[in-house]
Amino acid sequence: MINSLFLHSLSVILPLCALVAPASAGEWMTDFPAAMQQAKAENKLVLVDFTGSDWCSACILLRRNVLDNADFRAYAADKFVLMEVDLPQRRRQAPELRQQNEALAKRYGVAAFPTILVLNPQGDVLGGFQEGDKSVKEAIQQLEEAYMVDALYRKAAMQSGVERARTLYAAYMRFPETKGFAAARDALRDSIMKLDPANVTGIHDAAAVVAQAKRFLAERSRMRINSPELGRLLEQQLREALPANRAAVMLERCQYAMGTAETVEDIDATRRMFEEVLPLLPEAEAAEVQHYLRTYFQDSAELLRMLKASRPR
Repeated sequence: MINSLFLHSLSVILPLCALVAPASAGEWMTDFPAAMQQAKAENKLVLVDFTGSDWCSACILLRRNVLDNADFRAYAADKFVLMEVDLPQRRRQAPELRQQNEALAKRYGVAAFPTILVLNPQGDVLGGFQEGDKSVKEAIQQLEEAYMVDALYRKAAMQSGVERARTLYAAYMRFPETKGFAAARDALRDSIMKLDPANVTGIHDAAAVVAQAKRFLAERSRMRINSPELGRLLEQQLREALPANRAAVMLERCQYAMGTAETVEDIDATRRMFEEVLPLLPEAEAAEVQHYLRTYFQDSAELLRMLKASRPR
C-alpha cells in the first residue's frame, strides 16, 4: 500500500491537547487527526469535503443538494467518518484550524473546489470526485468505487508479488481519472510496476500511454496556436501515437483544422476528420461530437464565415 506520513506531520503541527470525543454518525468533524483515529476505531473510511463555504458556489450547491441530503447522510452514516476542510475567504477561522486545513490541501494537492476525497485510516486516497453539480445517486456511485478500491487494498495487503500486483491493478482501474487524483493514481501505478516487472498486468503499457500523452501535450504547448509548425507536429504525433492516445491527437488535429480553415473545402475536410475519429471515442464523447457536427456543419460556408470572424486580427 502507498506509504503515508500525513498523520505524523500534522500531529507535530497541531498537537492534541486532550482526547477528542468521537463524533456521532453523520456529524461533520473538523479535527483531522481525531477523524482518522475515529475511522480506525470504527473500521470506517473518511470522507473529506474540501470546500470554500462562503465563496465557492459549486461547494454550496454540493452541500445543499448532496452532502446534507437525508438519503445521502443515511448512506454515509455506516461507511464514513465525515470530515470538513473549509477554506473560507470572508469568515474568520481559528488560526490552528486554518493552518491544519491549508496543510491538508497542500498534502493532498487540492487546488479545485469542491473536492471530495475518500481516505482509509492510513491516509491513502481511495477515490472521490470534484464536481459540485451532482445528484445523490451519482455521488454514491462514485463513492462506491472508492469503497471497492478499499476492499481491493485490504485484499492486496494479504498478498505478495504478481498476485498482489493483479489486485492493485484492479484497484487502479477503478481509480478516478480526473486531474485532481493524478498524484495518487500515479503513485499506485508506480507501486504496481515495482511488483510486476514482467508486465503481467499490463501496467507498464498503461504507464507508456500516460508518458506519451504528457510528452505530446508538452510538445504542443511550446508551439504557437494555429502555426504551421503546430500542424506539422500534430501529423508527426499522429504517426507516433499509441492506440490509446490516437483519438486525443486526432481531436487536436480537428481543432487545428478548424482554426486554420480558409475555404469551404477545408471545412468539409475537417468534418471528415471528425467523422474519422468518432469510432475511437467513448460513447458519451462520440455523442457530443456528433451533436457538434449536426449543430455547426450544416452550412459549411456559414461556419467558415463565423470562424474567420472570430479570429484575432
